[in-house]
Amino acid sequence: MTENPFDQAIARLQAKLREQEQGVIKTKLGINFLCEEAGKPPMFRAAELQVGSGVALSIRSDQFYGQPLATGIRQVLEMRKALNQGPATVNEIYDALIEGNYQFDTKNEDNAKRGLRVSLTKNNVTFHKLPDGKFGLLEWYPMAKGPKRKDTDAEGSEGEDDEEASDAAATKGGDAR
Repeated sequence: MTENPFDQAIARLQAKLREQEQGVIKTKLGINFLCEEAGKPPMFRAAELQVGSGVALSIRSDQFYGQPLATGIRQVLEMRKALNQGPATVNEIYDALIEGNYQFDTKNEDNAKRGLRVSLTKNNVTFHKLPDGKFGLLEWYPMAKGPKRKDTDAEGSEGEDDEEASDAAATKGGDAR
């Protein structure tokens, strides 16, 4: 297979970009340190202090405003997949939702993340937790074990209704509070 003549130049520029991003992160850490010493809140969130994949999610400031939690989470995960970023941690999902102006029922960040984690875990018809703790959409993992269903009749037809009800609850914001 013939190598594209631009591939080597692109790889060098990507390496240079990663070095520059590291320098920016060091500067942001310094600013946050000075803010802390001055008794001020940090200027940069934890998500802004990590070298990413080089491509950020393009989130409008009102993208998740007024939406059910499960809908917002699904959109975040779908956006990540489109950028080849795949599953996300609770912190990454939380940061994306906040950026899109999702309104959690609490002002406390830890409580909001706890509620987000509970919602992701309970809504196992839509979301799937990977062994590394990240979450993706269950549809991405066809070989993964789906949720356990309780069938109340011999044919199992009610089990299918339960799954549809779970899907409906997820899209209507069936999050734990």
